[in-house]
Amino acid sequence: MKLRNIILGICAVFCLVSCGDEDLDDLFQITEVDLIAEDSDLFSLLDRVTTDDPSATDITCIDFIYSFTVIIYNEDIELVSSQIVSSDEAFSNILGTVEDGQFINVSFPITSTLEDGTSFEIADKDELRAAIDACVEEEQLTIIGTSTATAMECVWEVQIPDDVLFSTYTDAVFKLINAGVVEFFYRGDLYHGTWIFYFIEDELHININLDTEEVVGEDWNFDWKVNAINNAIIDIEIDDETRFILEKECESGAYCTTLTFEECELEDSPGMSSFILDDYKECIVIIAAPQPELDAMGELPDPIDWQITFYQTQEDADTNVNAILSDVAIETDMQEVYVRIEDPNTQEFTTTLITLLSIECEE
Repeated sequence: MKLRNIILGICAVFCLVSCGDEDLDDLFQITEVDLIAEDSDLFSLLDRVTTDDPSATDITCIDFIYSFTVIIYNEDIELVSSQIVSSDEAFSNILGTVEDGQFINVSFPITSTLEDGTSFEIADKDELRAAIDACVEEEQLTIIGTSTATAMECVWEVQIPDDVLFSTYTDAVFKLINAGVVEFFYRGDLYHGTWIFYFIEDELHININLDTEEVVGEDWNFDWKVNAINNAIIDIEIDDETRFILEKECESGAYCTTLTFEECELEDSPGMSSFILDDYKECIVIIAAPQPELDAMGELPDPIDWQITFYQTQEDADTNVNAILSDVAIETDMQEVYVRIEDPNTQEFTTTLITLLSIECEE
């Protein structure tokens, strides 16, 4: 039976207002097996059902019918208090006052109404736990499906929290190909792997597994706790030590993957495309420029305004002669271009190779 939008009606023993001075233990013969202990999983689940904590996993398919009375017992199964509650907030507040070693009482049977209007009965606390577990599982499957769909919409750029100075993975890109399959672009290289959402207890996680024995795999192949996920960011971390903010990016020209730059072919020149080299400078720096190193004080050096120039041969790039004009369009079907990346302050440089590739685009 699929439990959705279950409405739980707590029966007579919660309605103690009419009981007067009668002895509750004599009436109901309460024993520990009938009660829900403060340190039990079921108590925690009831707390989650009634909580308004935005960081908690909601269990929206459980809905208590109010008002009713909650009874608290001490470790000797002696009545401590009883209080009428009329809302989730009030129920949650009462649960928050239950001390270590104490219990709460729930009277069975509990009557329930399903979404289709049919009713059924929960006979004991084991069946209550099973009902809530079914709701938890359904909610988690919904969250996993929604999270996967959100992740597949665009790509996700790796960024770092404000309190982190530097990461070599800043501006690297995750692209979810389909449910569970991911591409990771880092420093011009493509890594294939898997990306799977799942729950550990009530926490959403992403398991990332890149198919590589390089250090990239050592840095990313973990079970990542998801602190937050929405239509703009995915906040992930490992054991409160390593944390990244993945930012959603849907414009293809706004993120960098490889040093192969593609442009749509020209209408009047099939197979040929127009390339302006200046358009690729930012990605060249992100992917190929030497990365900064922290100084002895643990500080980052000042940012370098890299000088980027283009050449037809490796020799020209090394000797810095015969540079190609970078602001003038080049028409080609495919061409390799050498790039010199130079620090204007020290004249130290590195070179790399980019590829210009004409592609056929859908109209």
